[in-house]
Amino acid sequence: MVRFSTHKPDLRRRTGLSAFVCLGLATISCSQPVARERSTPRQVTLTIGFPNITGDDPLRGIPQVARLISQEGLVSLSRDGHAVPRLASKWSNSSDGLTWTFFLRPNARFHDGEPLDSTAVKQSLERSVTGADRDLTPGLADIASIETPEPSTIVIRLKRRSTFVLDDLTVPITKRPASGPAVGTGPYMIVSSDKNQIAMDAFPQYYRGMPSIKRVVWKPYQTVRTAWAAMMRGEVDFLYEVGQDGREFIQGESSTTLFPFLRNYVYGVVFNSKHDPFPDPRVRNALSFAVDRSELVTQAFKGHAREASTSAWPEHWAFDPDVPEHSYDPVRASALLDAAGISKIAPQRGGPPTRLHFTCIFPENIPLWERMGLLVQRNLSEIGVDMQLESLPAEEFNARITKGNFDAGLLEFIVGNSASRPYFFWYSQSKMNAWGYKNPALDSAFDALRQASSDSEYRGAFRQFQIETSENPPAIFLALGEISRAVSKRFQVVAPPGSDILPTIADWRLADAPETTN
Repeated sequence: MVRFSTHKPDLRRRTGLSAFVCLGLATISCSQPVARERSTPRQVTLTIGFPNITGDDPLRGIPQVARLISQEGLVSLSRDGHAVPRLASKWSNSSDGLTWTFFLRPNARFHDGEPLDSTAVKQSLERSVTGADRDLTPGLADIASIETPEPSTIVIRLKRRSTFVLDDLTVPITKRPASGPAVGTGPYMIVSSDKNQIAMDAFPQYYRGMPSIKRVVWKPYQTVRTAWAAMMRGEVDFLYEVGQDGREFIQGESSTTLFPFLRNYVYGVVFNSKHDPFPDPRVRNALSFAVDRSELVTQAFKGHAREASTSAWPEHWAFDPDVPEHSYDPVRASALLDAAGISKIAPQRGGPPTRLHFTCIFPENIPLWERMGLLVQRNLSEIGVDMQLESLPAEEFNARITKGNFDAGLLEFIVGNSASRPYFFWYSQSKMNAWGYKNPALDSAFDALRQASSDSEYRGAFRQFQIETSENPPAIFLALGEISRAVSKRFQVVAPPGSDILPTIADWRLADAPETTN
């Protein structure tokens, strides 16, 4: 089943959500993280306030997010799209690009105490290749076979050269017991769950050393306001997400620190290219030129977003900032509609003349999305386009999109950190392409990205991917939004600036606690 985001918190399955490729090298060797012993005189618990996204089950969604600190892949991805070691300490690639050899960490263990070995890795990867999320990992489809020559070594042979395979080896490596949840290798493991909270304990045999924070407790809250009140009472240490409306208030509180970062998802109004007149790229281009993204960022996001008119991650190492993107140009938009034969027609019951009518569906009860929809609606009306907005319950919205029963839909699409992410939305033959978008030139760019044999080839293909999603857009791409997390100053947060702090909890400690590095 196709899964589309209806962002309250970011609950999508993640392969970091990150994955990436170091190209142009026959061998890629990455240094191993330094193992640490953290000393602390007392038990340390971090309590996370998590927004309740479903009234019936307030804990729903927490286990998915908790995977960021309980499960790991062979690699993870930096924000700029380069692969970095995780369960694999290093790897090499044959000169023809068809054989990848990964060397496993000798001291990594599953939460049941069993050592990580190549047989367990093979079994886990084979489940991913055939599992429900296989359409989200196109690189794994390029695997021809997986071999286990030694317990510490796994060899992956490919059907064809593929940069996507390293992108998608961020999938979690887990064991599947006869009953119960999957068993991971990360720094924390779920130990209890009731109607009020989910608790995780530090894994004492974690290969990087025992974390200073010994317990992580997730508590659901109906609103950010109630979570914030709990934080002021000392009941919550970490707000999973600070809403746009509460950001300024929380930023001024001396007892907390705000950690904003740019999410690697782009908001956009996607068109059903099976419905007239959307197969015509002139129409899609016209509607893209009609939107004032600067105004949208200011009014809908209160400045906490970045304008976007393409489906490429701007922090990716291959991103070309010189590729032109859509500017706000209603005159050009009108000229393109004229060229497409869509002229203004006087309405039957008065009002301004219109060129085009269509309906845009979006998930209900998400104020940010409604604000975006209203701003786009107003911009389009200025060129004689009538976009009606229809809010739907999340399940109905997803069903309508999946079945192709829509003219346009307001969604968000993952854009990074890897090119394999936008591939599964926009490649013509992708099963995730529910909107019927077909662009042979973009398909060629994706194929070139997937099979690139050097950095220069990859850069050239990535640039062409940017050009095609800008010049022949499948959607009105709008903006990349920021998300903010808030943490009590009792904790010293360790994370690269501008990145998500959640996956680094194992490296945190109390602000007044020393850390010993061996």
